[in-house]
Amino acid sequence: MLLYANRWRRVGLVAAVVWCIWPAVSGAWAQSAATLRELNKLHERIADPGKVLTAKDARQATNRLAEWKLTPEKLSPEDRARLGRIEVYIALAKGDAKAALERARSLLDESADDAAGCEAAYLAACAAGDAKLGSDMLKKLTKGAKGDRRRRLSQRRRWIRGVGKKAPEVEIRAEDMTAFRTTRRGDRVLLIDFWNVLSTREDDTSESLRALREEYQHSLHVDFVGVNADAETRVPEAKEFAKESGYVWKQRYEYAAADAPITHQAFRAGKPPWQVLIDTFGYVRSIGSAREPGFQYALRAAIAEARGDYPVVLPRTRDGKQSERASAKIEPQAKKPAQQEGELRSDPDAAAKLNLARTYLKTGKRTDAKRLFEEIVRNYPGTLEAKEAREYLDSIWNP
Repeated sequence: MLLYANRWRRVGLVAAVVWCIWPAVSGAWAQSAATLRELNKLHERIADPGKVLTAKDARQATNRLAEWKLTPEKLSPEDRARLGRIEVYIALAKGDAKAALERARSLLDESADDAAGCEAAYLAACAAGDAKLGSDMLKKLTKGAKGDRRRRLSQRRRWIRGVGKKAPEVEIRAEDMTAFRTTRRGDRVLLIDFWNVLSTREDDTSESLRALREEYQHSLHVDFVGVNADAETRVPEAKEFAKESGYVWKQRYEYAAADAPITHQAFRAGKPPWQVLIDTFGYVRSIGSAREPGFQYALRAAIAEARGDYPVVLPRTRDGKQSERASAKIEPQAKKPAQQEGELRSDPDAAAKLNLARTYLKTGKRTDAKRLFEEIVRNYPGTLEAKEAREYLDSIWNP
């Protein structure tokens, strides 16, 4: 009898303990379920391949994930994939192409045919300039696509063929004689907008270019330049169009609608409009439209790398070839290599005078500008600045 009484006391004790801790246990389960619902909502909000995630939204998402303290191994495959895609988009928004690429590859390892994962991996490939991965993802995404979506995907496949290659070595000299080199970029990336008035660009492309220019106008690590390929008779119309469209960045007018030196001979740009992004090492990082999220993520990543915020990623061509660089980190103040025979040196004093002369030229002080250009040529022979000053003099005063 005593045995049964002890047994029932133990049962009662266990029941009492369960009764006490049940609210906490059930609350934890409910919280976990609520967290997963929030994870799904967060995924729907930011893992959108059709729009660019802002840095602010990325920070907020990072904070939410930190609060939840999720353990990927304990998640279902579906929730684990959602978490992975969120992490890819957060990295893209921050400009960390290396992290985005690594997380995207791990997603593909788990589920290579997941459409949402392929979209995220494609954007990561765009940011990193990885034409091989980008092309592979586009092939998967094109299967079953119809109508306008199929046309856009096919267009992206054409664009990505030129990504990862060394940019043509040319100098783009704008109307005000500012020179943009496609190689030897230092710590500045270059966005080139190829356009003409006969090829109507979609309104949101011009709007996106203006927005990007406004966003990065104070950045020390990016240059914008437009290259127009219109016949000489249409150049006045093109200039008026650029003014009305708010193209505040510098423009180069080639005065040729066919076989233009930069548009057709150097870049083989075909029928504009389209944009090209060149990284600090002179490699083509992205080709396409400025309204495309992939292009914008590539620009964000290239600038972030130029600032030294994140590791530099090596671009890769469609056939898998990867460029080799001496350093994986941008060193803007690093000591320059020894001057090669025949290479022009740069002089800091001459560079300052050259910048002042350009300012005079822009503000209409042509006499003062000419005086400075002549002084640079006379007092700093054999320098890069003297060469540029001579080019200004020859093109403006001695055509």
